[in-house]
Amino acid sequence: MKSFIILSTTIINIAAVFAASCSFPYGQCGGNSWKGVTCCPSGYTCKTYNQWYSQCVPSGNASSSNSSSNKSSSSSNNSASNKSSSSSNNSASNTSTSNNAASQNVQYASSNAVSSSGVIGYASMNGGTKGGSGGKTTTVSNQSQLEAALKGTNAKIIKVNGVIKLSSDVTVNSNTSLIGANKNSGITGAGLKIKNAKNVIIQNLKFSYCLGSNKDCINAQKSTNIWVDHCEFFSDRNHGKDYYDGLIDFTHACDYITISWNYVHDHYKASLIGHSDSNASEDTGKLHITYHHNYFKNIGSRLPSLRFGTGHIFNNVYENVDTSSVNIRMGAKALVEGNVFRNAKRPISTNLDSKQEGSVVQRNNDFGTTANTNSITKTNGLSSVPYKYTADNVKNVYNNVVKSVGPK
Repeated sequence: MKSFIILSTTIINIAAVFAASCSFPYGQCGGNSWKGVTCCPSGYTCKTYNQWYSQCVPSGNASSSNSSSNKSSSSSNNSASNKSSSSSNNSASNTSTSNNAASQNVQYASSNAVSSSGVIGYASMNGGTKGGSGGKTTTVSNQSQLEAALKGTNAKIIKVNGVIKLSSDVTVNSNTSLIGANKNSGITGAGLKIKNAKNVIIQNLKFSYCLGSNKDCINAQKSTNIWVDHCEFFSDRNHGKDYYDGLIDFTHACDYITISWNYVHDHYKASLIGHSDSNASEDTGKLHITYHHNYFKNIGSRLPSLRFGTGHIFNNVYENVDTSSVNIRMGAKALVEGNVFRNAKRPISTNLDSKQEGSVVQRNNDFGTTANTNSITKTNGLSSVPYKYTADNVKNVYNNVVKSVGPK
């Protein structure tokens, strides 16, 4: 009897070891170059999407993971107020998860907050990003007033009242908070240049039709600690994809950046992080960036396109993306978690457009109907970040993000 008990205990312990060695719910369980475990926990099946990627999904859903949960697509709407989606499916599809093991015990600042105290992500590091906190507040309503207010590196808060039509790009210097006075304030015609600057906050503004010298709405180079929050970015898709350039671009060794709660829509090339495959000597070890709670809709690609850097991309919504969504390349690494993809081509790619792959750790994402277009060829990248945050349950992300992004 004693021998039987010992044998039974041994079997149970062995089973526990094998169970512990399996992937977690919605974790990766296979694919070319995958070196991790290939079994799934009880109640989950390893579903193969393509040669690069297999995922542990609920056993009852394994055969239907490519069925459409949201085939309706909202029409391209160039008005700045088009935040409502024609999609009737706000629940998570079968690739969603409620696994909170990766979350850290910190609550977000309110999604409606417009202040310097709520920054989460890489912009909270390196001393933090306070913008012009404590400085003089100036309200502006035209380009000449804006340019005058932006001069110098003393702490300053600039409130934009109404929509300012720019004839050329304007330069933003260090220690600046540039904030929309209300939800209908912003900049059109050209954009902002941020070069050799640090500690900048851009909040509550609408950016549109940016055709300055860079053809970007925000063009930042050699700058650190930048936070872009609760803004709206759009142009149109009536021209060729190169008529405009980017909406939110960071290049030439920018670092410690957070992009949060923005509505980005109706554009081709949204957000370029690292401008060239040939710029490794300058960019390697830089370009740390966080994207969280943004709504990307009716976009061609670059959400983001990240070279050389380090990205944390969580709780964003991607809807109607033509070519590619998250594009991690040229040795860049990213943690991509808790995002919702609806009719978004190539939700995550690591081997697209460049001669060198990037690497991605993905978890708890809802890929909708396009999971089979993922191309995650390397998974030995970023698995944790050096700051505190809480990743929302992906089932709640779509509704929470769509109703809360943009100027307030």
